[in-house]
Amino acid sequence: MNTKNSEIQKLSTAEKRKLINKRRNYSHPVIGITGSFGKSTLVEMLSAVLESRGKVLKTPRGRGLWENNLSTLIRLNNSYQYAIFEFDYQRGKNFAGLLRLIKPNFGIVTNIGDAHLNYLKDAMNMALQRSEVVKYLVQNGTAILNQDDELGSALSNYISTPNIYKFGLNQSADFCASDIEHLGPGGLRFKLNCKKTITLPLYSVPNIYSFLACAITCTHLGFSMQEIVENIKSNFSLPKGRGNLFKINDIYLFDESYGGTSRSVSKAARSLVGFKPYVNKTILIVGDMTEPGVMVEDRHLNLGHFLSALPIDCLITLGHYASYIAKGASLIKTKSREVYSVDNVNDLLKILKKTVVPNTAISVKGLGNVVFHRIKSLIENLK
Repeated sequence: MNTKNSEIQKLSTAEKRKLINKRRNYSHPVIGITGSFGKSTLVEMLSAVLESRGKVLKTPRGRGLWENNLSTLIRLNNSYQYAIFEFDYQRGKNFAGLLRLIKPNFGIVTNIGDAHLNYLKDAMNMALQRSEVVKYLVQNGTAILNQDDELGSALSNYISTPNIYKFGLNQSADFCASDIEHLGPGGLRFKLNCKKTITLPLYSVPNIYSFLACAITCTHLGFSMQEIVENIKSNFSLPKGRGNLFKINDIYLFDESYGGTSRSVSKAARSLVGFKPYVNKTILIVGDMTEPGVMVEDRHLNLGHFLSALPIDCLITLGHYASYIAKGASLIKTKSREVYSVDNVNDLLKILKKTVVPNTAISVKGLGNVVFHRIKSLIENLK
């Protein structure tokens, strides 16, 4: 028996009945979010819009565990005009028993199709397990899926609700973004559904996906597109360590310190490249990737080879496995790129102090909050 489902069985009949009645008596929208990445960003974006009209109950930022969702459900009451639940299947396993109690009105799957799933015969079964949020909606609830994610989009063939909306860069999506322009410090500009031009203080394309999912949800809740955009501009900030931008004198510093995966390192690097036309120098600092798997050295080496094709002026790696990123980046030699590999933070700071120049953009990926703040302190004290 799945341990997380068995936790539901541990609740007494009276406790389960109390939770069922709590949800039944809640008369406002309930939103459930799951996916491989982008969940916490979407939660914060939705909150920025919804809080303009009422009080929002949500799971703690970035903590979509089983226990946290149960404690959030326990707090549910009609003093909140909206409720948002975030489900992290990578750490939380199976949420089916809990979702039968929560029953979202809106189920959002940010993405599923991790590359390794393509090698599994039961990829769709895995996808369905990871997307129970759209299986246990209220009757005639709304499912919101990523058109560009192969497995996520295919979920529409396996769920019962007729209310399915898709988002993505593909123009066949119900909400799509096209003609994307990187404006450096000015954020991103794009066309919504090939018509309306929108500029937002976002710096990576994955954040546009979050906006599209947010826009579908909020328009169905009666918000105008102008309200959605204005509230994001005024009230939204990225979750800590997931791409926050600091302007320190003439230095732009991205806090991408949250744990690194090949996908999130790619996101950080592409955000940094978006600043290339607006600064004198770009520096990417990256640590060991945290995603599990075999052939760890090869995966870091391949990531470095990918980074070598990007117009990044300086790469600094910290850690044993990250040194393979530096080796991969060195496979393609260019006179203009500097590549350094260090074993400790003090050496990293020494190199950074020597390499940074006025009007530099720096991204710090996967090194954690403490190391990021040491780097930030160095930048603040540069003369």
